[in-house]
Amino acid sequence: MPFNLNLEKTAALTVALEPARNALASMLVLAKDEDMPGITNWIQETRNKMSAEEKFQHKLVVLGFYHIISVDESWNSFADYLASLSNMDPLAMRSKMLDAYANMRVKHSEGSQPLPPVDWNTALASAENYVDFLIARFGEEYVDREIEARAYEYVIDPPAMKSLIVDYLQNFWEMRFRPEWERVENILQESVQAFQSTDFTRMDQLEAARFITGQDLAEEAWRPALEKAHQIIFIPNAHIGPYVTRLPDMNSLIVIFGARTPDNAATRIPDLDRADIIARLSALADETRLQILQMVRNNEEMRAQEIIEATGLSQPSVSRYLGQLTATGYLQERRVNGAKAYSLNRGRITKTLKAVSAFLLGQ
Repeated sequence: MPFNLNLEKTAALTVALEPARNALASMLVLAKDEDMPGITNWIQETRNKMSAEEKFQHKLVVLGFYHIISVDESWNSFADYLASLSNMDPLAMRSKMLDAYANMRVKHSEGSQPLPPVDWNTALASAENYVDFLIARFGEEYVDREIEARAYEYVIDPPAMKSLIVDYLQNFWEMRFRPEWERVENILQESVQAFQSTDFTRMDQLEAARFITGQDLAEEAWRPALEKAHQIIFIPNAHIGPYVTRLPDMNSLIVIFGARTPDNAATRIPDLDRADIIARLSALADETRLQILQMVRNNEEMRAQEIIEATGLSQPSVSRYLGQLTATGYLQERRVNGAKAYSLNRGRITKTLKAVSAFLLGQ
């Protein structure tokens, strides 16, 4: 059962199990290729079991048709969500996705001016046009050309598109995810329940978000979204590890975080504490990441270009490492004259050491 945290003069804030959104979040993590230290073993083990064809189909459905399978309301179970999706009209499915594309802000655009209408006849005239439309709309770095070109073949054939999506999700649920969900559901529910006794009335949205997620969420990246939202739903997930992410939603701000208990909880949950420690330490289990942390500590603050020059690594490699260390909370990022600068998050390191000590030594 979800429960509301009453924040005075702020948005309604809820911590909830949300089985359908929870499953979708795990599927999104599985669809990512990049190295994400701290991600649970189930993700890597599942990837290893999947054939190349199944991995591609997973990306096609989860990434290529995300705005069809996105969960717009709360469901008691993933099976209930699937049943509803199965009853959806194919044309309505496609319209849901195209409407989302038409109403999403163009990358790098600013202000509140209405977006120009999309000429769908042109955008859907060919696979090349469709991919070019997505790139122009959202940016090259957010579009997988191969995935979207294949998706186009189904976009122009809604019944085939519906069959692909529903059949894949049903098969994935039965063959891959259902046993895992049955394993973690009670643990996730314990995470939800652990926040019931917390008094949030003296916290603003950002303070509450930091408390719930256990992460020092960046002010400029999170406060505007939190303050704009009419409803905020926090969902503990078993597979995302030390990361925090947002799921696009038209009506609410959906925040996915690694399942945990509050730092000040009187009763600890060993399974959650162990998973949290593994996630925190996995982010440090790499010589290059440790080297970068040490360099930043010695210099108090370093810009990305300075780190590239000091390590001798390529810009993409350093960007990946910095992204990992920022996402896991060990580095703090800010902009200095337009350039990204990084400093050590000493509080995160202190909390990690305390968590290990409490778990192993009972201190």
